[in-house]
Amino acid sequence: MSSQADATVLPALGLATAADCYCSSPAGFEEQPALSSATVRGGIYLAGRYGLGVLVSVGNMLVMTWWIGPHAYGVFVTAIGLITFLATLARGGIDTFLVRSEVAPDGRTCDTASTIILGISLGLMLIAAALTPLLVRWYGSREFVWPYLILLLTVPVSGLTGIPMAKLERDLDFRRVAGIELGGQSLGLAVAVLSAWSRAGVWAPVAGLIAWQTFTLFAAGAAAALGLRPRFDHTQARRMLVFGLGMTASMRAWQLRTLVNPLLVGRFAGVEGVAFVALAIRIAEALGTFRLAAGRMAIAALARLQDSRERFRRALEQALYYQVISLGPLLCGFVLVGPFVVRHIIGVRWASSLTVYPFVAAGVLVNSVYNLQASALFVVERQWIVMRSYVAHVVLLGAGTRLFLPRAGISGYGWAELLACAAYLLIHRGVAETVALSYRKLVPWVAVFVPILFLSPIAHFFSHLLARFLF
Repeated sequence: MSSQADATVLPALGLATAADCYCSSPAGFEEQPALSSATVRGGIYLAGRYGLGVLVSVGNMLVMTWWIGPHAYGVFVTAIGLITFLATLARGGIDTFLVRSEVAPDGRTCDTASTIILGISLGLMLIAAALTPLLVRWYGSREFVWPYLILLLTVPVSGLTGIPMAKLERDLDFRRVAGIELGGQSLGLAVAVLSAWSRAGVWAPVAGLIAWQTFTLFAAGAAAALGLRPRFDHTQARRMLVFGLGMTASMRAWQLRTLVNPLLVGRFAGVEGVAFVALAIRIAEALGTFRLAAGRMAIAALARLQDSRERFRRALEQALYYQVISLGPLLCGFVLVGPFVVRHIIGVRWASSLTVYPFVAAGVLVNSVYNLQASALFVVERQWIVMRSYVAHVVLLGAGTRLFLPRAGISGYGWAELLACAAYLLIHRGVAETVALSYRKLVPWVAVFVPILFLSPIAHFFSHLLARFLF
């Protein structure tokens, strides 16, 4: 599921040299691009993986909407929203530490990392299982309980996958990374399709997710030639946890936003409201999934340029520009075709998702401007600024949802998404203290894309108003 895609940025170029990233040319020669050829090739592999992943995700989405319906899908999203947060929390930033480490991690280091992650995962599973009665009371329903408990088994699986994946990314083996991730996603789709066709209901996406995560762990371990064994080195563990604390606090603060839909929308709009919001989020994130490739490559490139703030600035501005101009048309395109897709493909019972989509898409577009800036702050070790911004974002999203949803229906969640974008000002200020970015090339594009996103809701509002006036 697209919600499972971890937005954690993975640093380091690994084998690339500083000269690969930037070459100062003698007088009379042009400067080479700020981004290295190795980084660009890696970005192409990841972009291709995410592009094909969009197709798989759309296929998965269609299966869920056609065959299991809003109610069963809402039950699944309620369960998986909690599991997703736990799975990302389990890695503790340790996978990022392995990629960023100046010295290539040896077998002892990887074993220590896997031992820590396994311990964190098991602890999270026990705590989450113990909280089940409180969740039943919060939702006033037990429908989600068994899917939730079964999906808890994927927490250590997803956590341990970070170790071999980190080794592959450190080696710049993005070709294998892309193949493994796409293969797992495709297998998950196949299992979900067969299960849904067998009328498994909510268990169809559950089975698909389990197959996806299990395949990814074993395929990544085989590709990285990594046999993980229980081992613990206190010195290495301390270094991992100290680094992971800041990284995890920042990125997992961001992941808290995934809980707003299942916890707050589920509380005030029921499981079908959760399904409608989840579908809008899934469409916007599927179309905006290329920004995940950019995020995963950002620190890898910027980490090699931090000695020269001018090169650092140019690389960051270049990445921001290309991300916005590639993402905007995709998000806006669905505004035009969305009514047709819902009416003739997904089904009219999902039409409520269209009222939320423009808000969510606008949030994704704005996020694309700041997620790379957050990566830049990680590079210069100012991760606590990112954490404060993400905490503020989640607080505004949660408070806005609680305030607007009971008054405006599920579109209230959309207004909360826009309100939460105000928190990105903290990231902007943090980056401005490091490098002076120019938004001159970005502002005109954003000023065009955002009104287009709201073209359909505005047209619907005025047509409704005109109809009332005339008739």
